[in-house]
Amino acid sequence: MGFAAFNNLPAEIRSMVWVYALPEPRVYEILDTPFSTLKTPASTGLMFSSGSHTAPPVLAAVCRESRAFVLRRYQPLTLSDTIKYIDPSRDIILLQPYLLIKRLLRTLHSLAEVDFMKRDLRQVAFGTSYGFSTGIYHPILSGKVSKNNMKTLVKKLARFSKLGKVLFVVHEEFKCVVSKPHRAESQLELQLLSSSFVKSQEDDQSRTNWNFRRNEIQYYPLNFEEEVEDDEPDIEGDDVELNRKPTNDDWRRFKRRFLKAVHSTLMRELQEKPRQEHLPFLIEGASIIWRYEAS
Repeated sequence: MGFAAFNNLPAEIRSMVWVYALPEPRVYEILDTPFSTLKTPASTGLMFSSGSHTAPPVLAAVCRESRAFVLRRYQPLTLSDTIKYIDPSRDIILLQPYLLIKRLLRTLHSLAEVDFMKRDLRQVAFGTSYGFSTGIYHPILSGKVSKNNMKTLVKKLARFSKLGKVLFVVHEEFKCVVSKPHRAESQLELQLLSSSFVKSQEDDQSRTNWNFRRNEIQYYPLNFEEEVEDDEPDIEGDDVELNRKPTNDDWRRFKRRFLKAVHSTLMRELQEKPRQEHLPFLIEGASIIWRYEAS
């Protein structure tokens, strides 16, 4: 179908096509800058973990209508001079556990000072750590953390009026793909290339630029745990536990602990309300794969 025929379609159908052509949701890791306070504007008090700029999706370059469609959804978020175009209704903001409690709360506070994020953000993700003996762990559940911090966390999240999901990232993988090297077509070419090609490969590896391509998100409960375990190579003893991915049971235990901590903290103020009204958003778990390609 040519573009002339496409323009004759009803606007609703054209809009459905543009929605289908949008890229998958992306994950953006955000943290606070050194010496930032609650009074520091988000533009200088927050930063992306990646300092590279992110343009709107390439769909914006198709035609005037697609550009208008994309720019209605994707808005520029400028943090510490880095600009990334974000769709707050689909993309995910990730806060890693090294922020601990004070920095985590400050980051959420500053993010809610950005009007379009406060108004339209649908998903926030919290990174976790994992150990064989400790299971899935997040600092907010530390025994040393006061109940006031949990109460403050819920209040900070409630500032995002459309927040529908809090995602705990219980596993992350980073996969880097290098383009296949040139294959020699003849024995003579192989001999000519043998030494110089190997040397150039070594040099290239040391200065490779890795470009982010996409995220893959797998939600818990996983429905293929047994298949993953069967496909894993034979690894000895301690290495098995070191590389083990959290199971569905691990996630269920963590979710129970978190919800119990939330409800026990809020029960004093919300005793008359049913339990399901305490949290206006869902609590889910996920595994994230970050895919990079060498340039």
